[in-house]
Formats: sequence, C-alpha cells, structure tokens
Amino acid sequence: MNEQATATHPTDERIYDPLDPVVKQDPYPYYTKLRATEPVKWMPSLKVFAVASWNEVDALLKDPKVFTSTQFWPELLGEFDPVPEVPPMISMDPPDHTKLRKLVNKAFLPSKIMKLQQRATDIANELINDIEAKHGREGKFDWVWDFTALFPVTVISDMLGVPTKRRAEFKVWVDDTLAAANRAAYGEARLSEIRGHSHELRTFFEELYDERVKNLGEDMISSLIQAEVDGKKLTRIEVIQMSILLLIGGVETTTNLLGNTMVRLHKSPDVYKRVRNNFDDIKPLLEEVLRFNPPVQMIFRHTLEDTELHGVKIPKGSAVMPLLASANRDETKFKNAGVFDMDRQLEVPLQTFGQGPHFCLGNFLTRMESRQALEVVFSRFEELDLISDEVEWIDSYFARGPHTLPVRYKLR
Repeated sequence: MNEQATATHPTDERIYDPLDPVVKQDPYPYYTKLRATEPVKWMPSLKVFAVASWNEVDALLKDPKVFTSTQFWPELLGEFDPVPEVPPMISMDPPDHTKLRKLVNKAFLPSKIMKLQQRATDIANELINDIEAKHGREGKFDWVWDFTALFPVTVISDMLGVPTKRRAEFKVWVDDTLAAANRAAYGEARLSEIRGHSHELRTFFEELYDERVKNLGEDMISSLIQAEVDGKKLTRIEVIQMSILLLIGGVETTTNLLGNTMVRLHKSPDVYKRVRNNFDDIKPLLEEVLRFNPPVQMIFRHTLEDTELHGVKIPKGSAVMPLLASANRDETKFKNAGVFDMDRQLEVPLQTFGQGPHFCLGNFLTRMESRQALEVVFSRFEELDLISDEVEWIDSYFARGPHTLPVRYKLR
C-alpha cells in the first residue's frame, strides 16, 4: 500500500531557511533540493552547517570525538533553557553521558515499557470517555489538544510521578520551550511569553522536587533523587534538569507522531481503511510515518576540530545541523523515497531517533504508546477524520506536528 507524496515543489528562488514560515509549513521540497545540490550547506540565519544526506548524517552522529553534543541544548534553547546551570544528558558526550544514560535507561528497557501497555490503553480509553462527556457521541473535537497532547503527557507523568491535574499546561510549556529555537525570528512579545512558560516549567519541577524529597515513592523522580553516579548522588538541579528533559521528550515525540499519523491517514484513505480492518498494520503504518514525516526534524552538533563533509570544509567550533527528516528521504538509501509506503522493507536504519551514543532511549516508549493509542481509537470510533485539508503546524523547525487538528467523529 503506497501513495505518491503530494508535497509541492519550490516554484521560486526561495532556498532552505529553517526560519522561513513557508519552509516550515512544508520543508520536504527544500530538503530534496539540498540533497541534490548542496548536501552540506551553510545556513546564515542560524549560523549553522545543514547536513541533508543520509551518509553524512549517519557518520557525524556516530562520531562524538569530532562532533560533540555538548552545545546541543544551548544552541537549541539559548537563554530560554529552563535549567541553564547544568547540562542535560542530551548535551553530554561519553563518558559522562554514558554513566547518566545507564542510570536512566533502566526505566526505558523494553521489558519495563511492555508493562506499561495496559496503563497506556486505560489512559486512551479515559481520554475518549472525557471526549464523549464533553462533546457527546458524535460531533467535533481537537485531535491534538483533546487527545494526542494529553495521552503521552499522562503516561510520562505516571512514570515520573508528576500530578496530571495540570497536564494541559505541560503541552504549552513544552511547545514554548522548544519554540525558543525560533527566537531569532520573534519579537519581544513572543519572547516574553516563551520566557514566562520556561520559568513556569522550572518552578513546577522545583516545587515537585522539594515535595518528593520528603515523600519518596516508586516513581522515576524518586529514583533519580536516590540514585548515585560514581558514588555521588545527583544534585537538586541535576534531578530537575533530567525531569524536565524526560517530560519534553515524553510529550513532544508521541504527540507529534500521533498528529502526523492522522494527517497521513486523511491523505491516504486506502491506508486508513486497511489499518482499521487489521490492527497488525498499525506497526508498519507508524514506522513509515516515522520515516516520511518524523516528529523531530533535526538536532545539533558542534565540531571539535577542523573537518570535512561531502567536500565542504567545516572549521573547528562550527555548529552542524543534521537534518534527520531529510536523511529519511534520501533517494540513494530508500527506494521511491518520496512515496509513502507502509510495506517498505528498509535496507538502512531510520535517522528519526538519531544514531550513535545519543540514540533516543525513549524510542520504544513512543512506538508502544502510539500503537496502543491507535488500537483504542480505531476500536472506539466508528468515524474519525479531519474536518479540513489545511493543517496548522507547530511553529518550530526542530519539531514537526500539527498545532491543532479539528476532527469530526462518531463513537461506536
């Protein structure tokens, strides 16, 4: 089952600029042009080298001795980092990264995640019950704000031990924290809003940490408080930083994946019919969405020495931006790369979750959550589809997913 991509192609001389609103609306034609003409290109707006081809993306992500992660978070968030005092795990290189990752990885082992399947199913059912109570057995609701944003934030909140009564705020905080990546394009009013939400996010976890120290439980934050790395316990600020990072990772990826999947199903009615009739096809559906329109588009690295990629000399200390979403559509690695094909047999790994030492430890959780959510949704809804062909995407070049997605529905 496949469908030719319907992405438009640049009809003017506009080049790829991550901050350009037109490019953010549909970056894929610009990725295609980059791969064909300049797989490694200097981006003046962000002062970064964009890397578009699979080979180069894969190579640099696997080489922390040349391409360091230590400036990733500062490059992405700048002054709007909720916890600038200490680096998050995502901005560490081995061996420091390895030690901390081993600690956190225990909570994300496949065996642990599989035990969360029933809880994920229950949460999806609870949210649909809430939709029915709010909107009736048929009508309209927002797929993003009434379901996909609340579903993963509830799962990760359970894991962290975070109260879910304010979970609607979590999505706003996460979106605005990541929106700081666009800070060069914003005016002071928007920057002030982002700054305020970043502060609210930090304050929430500061208060939660202080409460949890007095009442340790079985949750992940309690585990982080009690954990030791090289015989030393994590400091208060380190636990807060890790908790925020896990919340951001646990919310954004799954929310965007479920949103992007619904957009794709609307565009591919034959695929939609197929997965509704056979839930075994949900897994390959999600894998192809992860390739075709991934929830995270790119990340950042910095060079520790003078180097070269695809014939382009990159000086020491330069920012480099591997375009994960572009690599996933590299025509030299994926047959008919611009076609959505859920029966695709991959010959190389996806770059969606990165590669190398920073391969996303939450990838299994995202896949499990999304699969369980869609099984429940397809079981409970007789009808569920977008009201409009137009999609309002989140204002981010880093992450990609619908900001809002009105749907028309009918429960069984």
